[in-house]
Amino acid sequence: MQGKGTLGIRFNAVIFAILNSYTILMKRYLSRFIYAAAFFTFIPIIFTLLIQGIGDSPYESDGFIPQEMSTESLFDEDILPGIVANEISMETELEAIKAQAVIARTNCLRAIEQGEELPEGLTKGEMIRLWGQENFTEYYGRLEEGISATKGVVMVYGGSCIRADFHTASAGYTRDAGELYGNADFPYLKCKDSRMDISSEDFLKVVFYSPRQIIEKGGDLFGEETRGAADAKAAADILSQLVVTKRDTAGYVIEITIDGVPHSGEEVRLKYGWNSSAFSFKEVDGEIRVVTKGLGHGLGLSLYGANQLAAGGYAYKDILKYFYDGIEFVTQYD
Repeated sequence: MQGKGTLGIRFNAVIFAILNSYTILMKRYLSRFIYAAAFFTFIPIIFTLLIQGIGDSPYESDGFIPQEMSTESLFDEDILPGIVANEISMETELEAIKAQAVIARTNCLRAIEQGEELPEGLTKGEMIRLWGQENFTEYYGRLEEGISATKGVVMVYGGSCIRADFHTASAGYTRDAGELYGNADFPYLKCKDSRMDISSEDFLKVVFYSPRQIIEKGGDLFGEETRGAADAKAAADILSQLVVTKRDTAGYVIEITIDGVPHSGEEVRLKYGWNSSAFSFKEVDGEIRVVTKGLGHGLGLSLYGANQLAAGGYAYKDILKYFYDGIEFVTQYD
């Protein structure tokens, strides 16, 4: 009995040794097969990269976004609520909110194309503080509705996304970019009738300055001699030094000479914190009265005007076509 048991053990050991050798042999050949497969798979790829250049992408050089690389993959619509909320009141007509969503999306994609920063947006926490907790659900719902109804829609001119400028309220007419910049870079930003802005509470603002105040606030806009004699200056003296030399069709100041030195209207209005560069001066009882019309730079769409058009039955595309000349709408993704 013991002999047979010993023989069985030896037989099992032999079988085990054979199987073990076979396993080792198979592993060796399998690993060689894997290495060979990897070699023949990656050699063509490496060879192609060496010929084309590893860093050369077919769409890096000219900003072109190929069909297989969708715009949606470069832009997340989820950022739009914060941007639109930062740009427009949620008490605005829904069609005007839709128009603003298209403006925000267009400006975002233009920024991506040109390597610029995206427009600033609000967080949900900031929206709650701005609107109040009691209004958040309703206002955010309107925001989402306006954005989803226009998903992927952008404005283009000549095949490229436009620079979709907008402002709070015009001086009665929006500005022509060609007059402001002296070139034809933005042919879609034309002077448009926006006299509905006259009813806006932001349309007219009046500010009074003493001669000393306007010199001090203007700072280096005035020469050293004028600043040194501020107490001796009368309003008439100051007005003789504030000479508007050029206005555009909409009534905005393009150029003004102060103390003999030319400045842009935008530079001066930003220096003084005036509502717009559609300003005028007049002496009243020894003081200088400054009247401004509109709020903002006056280019592109008037937010107040857009809301008035929406209230009058304009759809969002009609509103945008009204303010941006010769544009087309393209749906980048849906």
